[in-house]
Amino acid sequence: MQNYILPILIFSPIIFSIILMSPILSSEEKVIRRSTKIFSIIHFIFTTFLLITFDYTNMGNHLESNLKIFNSDWVETIGLNASFSVDALSILLVGLTSIIFLITVFLSKKMIKHSYKLYYSLILIIETAVLGILCAKDMFLFFLFWELELIPMYIILLKWGSGNKIKIAEKFIIYTFLGSIFILLGILLLYILNFINTGTLNADFYNIDISNIDNKIKYIIFLFFLIGFGVKLPIIPLHSWLADVHSQAETPVSIILSSILLKVGAYGILRFNMQVLNDTFIIFAPLIIILGVVNIIYGSICAINQKDIKRIIAYSSISAMGIFLLGAASLTETGITGAIFQLISHAFISAGLFTIAGIIYIKCGTKNILKIKGLGEKMPVLMFLSIPIILSAMGVPLLSGFIAEFLCFIGAFTSQIESIIDVKISTLIALLSLIFSCIYILKIYHSTFFGELNKKYNQVKDINIHQKIILIVIIIFILYLGIFPTYTTNILSEYSIINFNIIGGF
Repeated sequence: MQNYILPILIFSPIIFSIILMSPILSSEEKVIRRSTKIFSIIHFIFTTFLLITFDYTNMGNHLESNLKIFNSDWVETIGLNASFSVDALSILLVGLTSIIFLITVFLSKKMIKHSYKLYYSLILIIETAVLGILCAKDMFLFFLFWELELIPMYIILLKWGSGNKIKIAEKFIIYTFLGSIFILLGILLLYILNFINTGTLNADFYNIDISNIDNKIKYIIFLFFLIGFGVKLPIIPLHSWLADVHSQAETPVSIILSSILLKVGAYGILRFNMQVLNDTFIIFAPLIIILGVVNIIYGSICAINQKDIKRIIAYSSISAMGIFLLGAASLTETGITGAIFQLISHAFISAGLFTIAGIIYIKCGTKNILKIKGLGEKMPVLMFLSIPIILSAMGVPLLSGFIAEFLCFIGAFTSQIESIIDVKISTLIALLSLIFSCIYILKIYHSTFFGELNKKYNQVKDINIHQKIILIVIIIFILYLGIFPTYTTNILSEYSIINFNIIGGF
């Protein structure tokens, strides 16, 4: 049975999506919504069971499954295997994926008004794609799932987007497809060079031998992966698709993009750039630090200058991923721990922020913060529940955002990387730029809930029980990670020491 645990985890969403689209289930809205909710709850419970039972005491431990296709290991003649494996890093991100998709399914109730079967089916296909990326052991299988996500997201943006949705969907597909080309080139080079070195056709990225590869070729492969995954993260200047897509996408789709798909880009950097090409990452670490600082500053400045709430949150995500890059490139135990913690923390923060933005848009019909004032008078519960999410986004202590940022900056500041740039000064510049984050986050909160209420919003009602539960669940995770971070950080710390080349700090 254990051999089928991961395939069940990965493929059950896409199987249920086929059932949704078939005549087996009624096309009635309530049936589709409730069926999808029940499935998502069961899937989350199953994922939680895996999280709880996973052996974190041995960081070399992997839960593995090898899927036979017509009694064959996928394409045996060229060394490709339908094999899956999760370690401490991927199992935590699998758990994150499951809870975010569960939140997304529940949040879609008031925001998706048509074509329910198609919408929920596409969402579940994307979930399978993300889980496949996180669990794939074979590089080409990883790439197959990476590509699987593109088409469903493209269709969702086309069918449920707003404004100039065709242009936005095309921009998304062009950017991500071009990024995929670089990833495929990197995988092909690793695959071919590994064969030259070992004489064995093997695409298992846990067993790639790069010891005899020329450094210049390693640099090329590294940059291919950095560009490919940098599009999804995104890294400046590969970012311009993100704010446009967020501003036109429905709120549940924005949550998937920000809370999950950005993290998949980060996962690719951790798995390929940092783990497979670790010695090359050490050389490029100063460049990654610069890119991280640029992300932080540029994202913050752009966020301050936006009027659309969702565009503010989108640019804040770019800044948050800059903090991830800074921590990861520090090559310290503390920094890398903080970088991975940042992925988890930011997923819940961005989910909360986009939920707030989505509710305001439903109630007021606009995302322009200059047109929304004084909603606290009519929506006191939303105003109250927004506080921990807003404060966590600002990095206030006892909330998850503070722990992630603190670890990343301490790791970077104590890094012993030898470089022509001063890492400490770069870190200090990035740290001071976080003042901007307080400005744009408070701008959202103050502009929305305070001031004189516009008369046309006199009939606006506070959030319903459904929306309260979603926000409370998000807040619980933010508080848990902020008040009790030790269990998670201990796992990530030990994982970082074993899997990455730590060269300094504490």
